[in-house]
Amino acid sequence: MVMSLVGCTDSEPVQSSGLNGQPVSTTAATTPDPGENAATDEKAKNISSADYTPDGNAGKVKYLGYYDLMGDQKTSQPYLIFNSEQYGGEIEYENCPSGGEYFTALATKIAADESPDIVLYEWLSFPGGMSKGMYEPLDDYFDLDTALWKDLKTTVDDYAYKGKHYYYPHKIRCNFALNYNRRTFEEANLKDPYELYMEGNWTWDTWRDLMIEFCNLDDENIGYVRAADVIAAFVSTTGVNFVDVLPDGTASNNLGDSSVTRAMTFIEDCYRYGLMHQRQLGDWVSPEIWAVNSDRCLFIGIEPEWCYQAATERIQNPKGVENDVFDTVSDFAFVPFPRDPDADKYYHAYDTYGFMVPKGAKNIKGAVDWIYCNRVYETDENVIAQRREDHIHPEVVTYVDGKFAGERKWQITWDEQVYDMLLELTDPTKFEFNFDDCYGFTSELSNTVIGNMLNGVAFNGESWTQLSNTNSPIVDSIISELK
Repeated sequence: MVMSLVGCTDSEPVQSSGLNGQPVSTTAATTPDPGENAATDEKAKNISSADYTPDGNAGKVKYLGYYDLMGDQKTSQPYLIFNSEQYGGEIEYENCPSGGEYFTALATKIAADESPDIVLYEWLSFPGGMSKGMYEPLDDYFDLDTALWKDLKTTVDDYAYKGKHYYYPHKIRCNFALNYNRRTFEEANLKDPYELYMEGNWTWDTWRDLMIEFCNLDDENIGYVRAADVIAAFVSTTGVNFVDVLPDGTASNNLGDSSVTRAMTFIEDCYRYGLMHQRQLGDWVSPEIWAVNSDRCLFIGIEPEWCYQAATERIQNPKGVENDVFDTVSDFAFVPFPRDPDADKYYHAYDTYGFMVPKGAKNIKGAVDWIYCNRVYETDENVIAQRREDHIHPEVVTYVDGKFAGERKWQITWDEQVYDMLLELTDPTKFEFNFDDCYGFTSELSNTVIGNMLNGVAFNGESWTQLSNTNSPIVDSIISELK
C-alpha cells in the first residue's frame, strides 16, 4: 500500500525543491544563530468571526511537516489565534524530512492508520497525491459561494480532481518573479523595471534589452542567474503551460505548442546573446549568495517574498543581534515576469498556500477549523491593513527567552512600494493566473525531463525543438498513467 501511495514521488517534491532540486519555496527564513528562534513577546491578534464562528473546540490537530508552523512567518499569527480560546486548538508537530521521504512518511502513516490531521499542500499533491488517494475530499466542509471563499472559487476549482475538491488554499501567492537590486540599475544608468511595469512597457523585449545593455558594460556581468524552474514561469506568460490537467482527470502535453516554442526560442536567443548564468556563482545561487553579488547579477528568478527577506537579512543580520541593522529599507525589489507582447492578456504564473487533510485523519473537524482560521486571518480587513503596517513599520519584538533575552529581534523593514508590489502579484484583477501542472506528476517529469530541457536551452545553448521532439513521447507516457 505504501508503494502504491508514493509511486508518483520517487524523489524531491517540487514545492520543497523545485525543478532540478532547486528550492523555490518552503520554510521560514533561516537565521544565522539558532538562538534567534527563541520565544518572543509576540501576541495573538484579534480576527473577525463574521464569516466563520468557531465553537472553541478544535482540539489537538496533528501536523506532519518539515518545519514548525509556529516559527513560520506565514502561519505564526494563525498559530497563536488557533491556540487561543477563540478556536481552542492545539497543533502537535511531528517533524519529517522533505523531498521524497516526506511523501513516504505520510504514506506510511496512512497505511498504518496513523494519519496526521493536516499537511501542507505540495506541488506533487496535485494531481499525483490525489490520484493515489492520499487526501480526504473536503466538499462537505466548505461553501465556495460564501463571502469567505468566493474570491478563491476559480482557484479551488482549478485544483479539483475528477469532480472532488481536496484542497482549499487560503491564499494566493507569487512563487515566480524577477528580483533585482535597484542600486545596480541606478549605477548602470538603466531604467528601473518597476517604472517600465507601471508604464505598461514591461515586456519580453524590454527585459532582454536591459540585460543586453547591462552585460555590455562589463564582461563579468550576468543578465539572469540560473533557476530552471522559473524559466517555466516565463513560458507561462504566453498563457500556455507545458502540461495541463483537464477536468476529467486526464492531462495534455503542450511541448509542441507554438506559443511554448516561441517562448523557448526567445530563451535560446538570450543564451546566444550571453545573458544567461554560466555557473560563475555555482550550480545553485541562493538569495543570500545573490545578495552579495547583485551588483553584477541583474536578475534572479525566484520566489520574491523569500528572496527579498533572505537577501535583506543577509545584509542586515549577518551574525546575530550584535550586528543587526534595524529600521532600514534595503535596495532589493522585484517585478513579475514580463508580459508576452503577443498574448491576449497579461498571464502570470502563480502559486497557492494552504493545508490538506490526509486520508484517515482522526480530527477532520479540527483540521477544517485550522483551514478556516487561516482563511479568516487572510481576509480580515483589519488584519490586512495591520499586516501591511507591520511590514513597513514593524513593531519592536523582544526576546523573552534564550541567550538573547531582553534584546531586540531583527525584523525586516519592507519598502512600501515593494510590499504593495507583492500584493499586486496576487491580484486577479491585474493578471490572468495560471500554473503549470507539470510539477504535480513525478520528479522524473519535472526534474529529469522538463527541468533538464529548460537547463539545456537556457544555460547550455541546446535547441528547444530538438529537445521537445525527443522528450515529448516520454512526457506522454508519464501523464498517461494518471488514474
